[in-house]
Amino acid sequence: MKYVLTIILAMTLSFPTFAEDGFKWCLYFSDLNYPIKPEYEAQFDELAEFIKSYPDSLFKISGYLDMRASDIDRLKQALWTRKYLIEHYDIPSSMLLVAVGKLKDDPYIKDAKTEAEHEWNRRAEIKFIKKK
Repeated sequence: MKYVLTIILAMTLSFPTFAEDGFKWCLYFSDLNYPIKPEYEAQFDELAEFIKSYPDSLFKISGYLDMRASDIDRLKQALWTRKYLIEHYDIPSSMLLVAVGKLKDDPYIKDAKTEAEHEWNRRAEIKFIKKK
């Protein structure tokens, strides 16, 4: 499953040539802990490069976790993602709107039972909102 996830991540992370309103970028988390594993650092590197290529734009960060997490945990994940991008990539905080924790009713895989299914539901979405 690890290799399948890596391939899907590579497809998700294809670097766009332009951004339109509503365009979103997904970052996946392997567990409920916010510190990222080394194999996921490339996601943040590419996302930061993308965000920096649109300096006059706004982005919204939404946190999603699996059904076992609380709504507060979802908000914390989104806030952690925002803070990580600001501190590690020098992205101006004014570009990243307030983070939003999404509700439990918006998973990729409803009624997830296996750990692999839960992993699909643990993500942060960074959505291109508009140019300032």
